[in-house]
Amino acid sequence: MAMAPWIVDWEGSSIGFGKEDFYLVHNVNVSSNPIEGTTVLATLRVPAAAIETAEFVMVVTKLGRFKTKMGHAMLRFTFKDDARPLILDHHGKAVAQHAKIKDLVLSWEAWRPPMAHFNPVAGLDPSTYTLTARCFSGSVRCLTDSILNRPWITYRIKTPDVPNALDELFYIALLLGDALARQTIEQLLDIRVNGSRTAEALTETEMEEMEDVEEKVEAEEEEELPQNPIKEILEGNISYHLILRSCVSMALATVDWANVRIHRRGNLPDPPRIRVAPKSLPAALDELAEGNIKSALIRMPGALYWLTKHGSAIPGDAHKVLEEAGLLEIEDGKLLRKNYENRHESPYGCIDDNLIY
Repeated sequence: MAMAPWIVDWEGSSIGFGKEDFYLVHNVNVSSNPIEGTTVLATLRVPAAAIETAEFVMVVTKLGRFKTKMGHAMLRFTFKDDARPLILDHHGKAVAQHAKIKDLVLSWEAWRPPMAHFNPVAGLDPSTYTLTARCFSGSVRCLTDSILNRPWITYRIKTPDVPNALDELFYIALLLGDALARQTIEQLLDIRVNGSRTAEALTETEMEEMEDVEEKVEAEEEEELPQNPIKEILEGNISYHLILRSCVSMALATVDWANVRIHRRGNLPDPPRIRVAPKSLPAALDELAEGNIKSALIRMPGALYWLTKHGSAIPGDAHKVLEEAGLLEIEDGKLLRKNYENRHESPYGCIDDNLIY
């Protein structure tokens, strides 16, 4: 259940960017004890027009004392002080007098069972993991990464000067994770109840929808749009892939799609699209995923060169894709970037000051 994706109660929510509009978001990780292995998932009442900042967060993987360019990517949203998300009980009331949180972290990950650690090589095979989208209180996620000694590097996301632009980015992020969750659940229930579906089992409406999807795909290919993981998710491809549908590619795709919507709502010209995933992968990566180690090693120099040319495939370089598209904040001519070691300094202050012992 700790890997469960967030789900939005759209009927119980008030859609829009008005002061009173809000989302009801289920399966938010609001508390956890990593030592004991317990997690509390709750429902939040999240104001729809309350985002103060949005950040692209790189969680750095270390080898010993040395930082690498590998790791994990997430989106972090901080809320205005007077409009913070509220943790609800089963009756829809605040669980306590101080039940508000200051930020949410949205993370696309490989869904795996307890005690099963993520294997990046296995993640090259789309049949290994299902994709999931998890929602955390920011401090909960920071605590986990602090225990694992994984520093954070944060980049402030820049949006066009359009009203509620950051709120729109948050809405798109919620929407995509919710769409993924519903497709995953539908697929699990369909397999459990009906078994494998055949073409004969499809209704006429489903056949018509399938034809429409194929026409849309053909049209997009003719326009040579960047390969888009979002399109694959909405078409039912919910498998995790280390490069094509990963934490990095899905975070970048969310920002890219939201940016287009923001431009169109503000009657601005469509922005350049960012290529969030490559059109093809080196053969060495397929060989590695299939267990052909000898063949993969022979091809590896070419694969490493390919990786250096595709920043979106490497978590540590993914921010460069956003920077080139003008989607990151610049201050005094430099990229607005903050480094947190987390065990000492975090976005929530010095950990030593917060500990009670």
